[in-house]
Amino acid sequence: MASLVLKPIDIAGFEEKYRQAIDPWNYRTSRFEARKRAELLRACGLGKVGRGLELACAIGETSRALVSRCLTLVASDGAPTALAEARRLTPPGMRIAYREGNLPHEMPRGPFDLIVVSEIAYYLSPRDLDLLARRIRNETAPGGRVVVLHHTVPFPDAAQLPALAQARLARCLERGMSPAGQRSFGRYEIAVFRKPSRRDR
Repeated sequence: MASLVLKPIDIAGFEEKYRQAIDPWNYRTSRFEARKRAELLRACGLGKVGRGLELACAIGETSRALVSRCLTLVASDGAPTALAEARRLTPPGMRIAYREGNLPHEMPRGPFDLIVVSEIAYYLSPRDLDLLARRIRNETAPGGRVVVLHHTVPFPDAAQLPALAQARLARCLERGMSPAGQRSFGRYEIAVFRKPSRRDR
């Protein structure tokens, strides 16, 4: 079998995808995406936290679900067209602040009690992913939780193989956080981390 040739997509490529089809991965209609979103929410825990952050929020399908777990939520993405659709689909009064930013250099400032990192790690180079992991650790509040969800099946427009990216991000987060759960669902994997609280020290 021929080896997979990776041709990484960049922010301009994502923007073009959203301009061609506003929901290119069928987040709104796919049963698989709905099940995956439900598992992600379960990994976030049952209680409500103060301030949450979702990285790479796309058109906000997960954002609008995550806000039930947070008093306020910041949702970030690098594609302006996706963010415009996310804002359009979000009901007035829902406590979500959508922000444009190119990861890892334009990550929103914390501290955050919950950070969700879903389907972004493999689009970054190993160096940028390491930087993103450091920023996640720094912007997580003491006692806060980080939930990481990524596909593990290879695909061509990634910057690195998905399973390797998920594992690399997990290793980086473990340098300052404690693993709090991991589960494989075949095509994707979820890992949870907790930053020590001041009482733990």
